[in-house]
Amino acid sequence: MEPTREREIEGNGVVVVGGGQAGLAASWPLSRAEVPHMILDAERRVGDAWRRRWDSLELFSAACYSGLPGLPFPGDPEHFPGKDEVADYLEGYAKTFQLPIKPNTRVRSLQQVDGGYLVDTEAGRYEGEQVIVATGAYQHPSVPALAAKLSDDVVQLHSAAYRNPEQLACDQVLVVGSANSGAQIAEDLAASHRVHLSRGQRLPRLPRRLLGKSLHWWGDHLGLLTASLDGSWRGRTQRGDLLIGTSLGQLARRHGVRLLGRTVDADGRTVRFADGQALQAEAIVWATGFRSDYSWIRVPDAVDKTGAPVHRRGVTPAPGLYFLGMHNQYSRGSSLIGFVHHDASFIVKQICERLAARPRRA
Repeated sequence: MEPTREREIEGNGVVVVGGGQAGLAASWPLSRAEVPHMILDAERRVGDAWRRRWDSLELFSAACYSGLPGLPFPGDPEHFPGKDEVADYLEGYAKTFQLPIKPNTRVRSLQQVDGGYLVDTEAGRYEGEQVIVATGAYQHPSVPALAAKLSDDVVQLHSAAYRNPEQLACDQVLVVGSANSGAQIAEDLAASHRVHLSRGQRLPRLPRRLLGKSLHWWGDHLGLLTASLDGSWRGRTQRGDLLIGTSLGQLARRHGVRLLGRTVDADGRTVRFADGQALQAEAIVWATGFRSDYSWIRVPDAVDKTGAPVHRRGVTPAPGLYFLGMHNQYSRGSSLIGFVHHDASFIVKQICERLAARPRRA
């Protein structure tokens, strides 16, 4: 394949960047509206981003709230799917509906050209009249600068690289970050290691089930997961992150996890915490989140000076350019498998209206 060759999507249609749940959720209504499009995915297989997560990872949403349009998630509707189940479901979804995915096609840049956009990838260049950026909520692992102060004999992993306790051949592990990833990894490690958990901001916590119903059942029936975070009282109650599942107190009482304050400094093997405690670290798992990177988007109206997307419910000021699947893009459900289709349908409606409004060719 010649890397400089330009390809025009049939009918000069839509390019979808990203083949995760957001990209697939966009492809469904595009296909039903018979809008020519192509999904460019950096992964070798659909779902590979999920396959790389840690082995014991389960969704917070029950299977009945973890499917995309047109294909229910298999198995018991009330079970909480594991990460490999999710990966296989997404791959099966793409195959079931024969969605137009180009795997191994990592995008290097996006820029405006006459009549639309030019998408440069490692496998060639594509032109489309409109583009949906659906690269997901978790792009690049974020590790604090103080990690560089630690000595080389301290094993360090980001949560993105953590798979299972067997990776860490030591007696004790420090997990830094007490949001959902950190709490789950601490629990996973606790059966085989002495675990210390460094807490930052205290988060409100909810169980996965409440009064016999899954948490997402309540969110769905109360209209909380699809409400605008800015435009409604329901949405405004959903701002901020939640800890879902096992509480930090339960981790300490039931699993022997030692709770520490926020990590503030490091020197050699010594890690210091805001509560005055210190620890001689053997291994650290940084559950410190991810950062977005849209530097490859060379469309001035689409990103601001800090590199953040400029949009209103995914619609940018750049004609025909959209974002989809970002964390809290419009609602709490914007990055969730079972709810991203709401934003996808809204964006595809904008795409169809734009196509209908363009001048007819003679």
